[in-house]
Amino acid sequence: MNTITGAGKITMNTQPLPQRLEQRDTSFAERVKSAVADVNSKQNSADDATESVIHGELGVHEGLMAIGKADTSLKFLTAVRGKAMEAYKEIIRMQI
Repeated sequence: MNTITGAGKITMNTQPLPQRLEQRDTSFAERVKSAVADVNSKQNSADDATESVIHGELGVHEGLMAIGKADTSLKFLTAVRGKAMEAYKEIIRMQI
């Protein structure tokens, strides 16, 4: 009978951590940063629009539109965050 040679410990990590960190794709992180910056910008615009409405420089309709855009973008970002957290928790629960 032939013996099996070269069978050792099986591992999924084939590269050292510093090399893997250098090669990772940062597009997801950049998209998240961009989305947060966009929501923040819309929140600031809504704040400015509110002040403009108070001072009579902007109509109520335009002010409410800015607030609505900021509210919608914040709700969307919160929903995406919730889904991402659910996916992360599901991955953590997976058995290898």
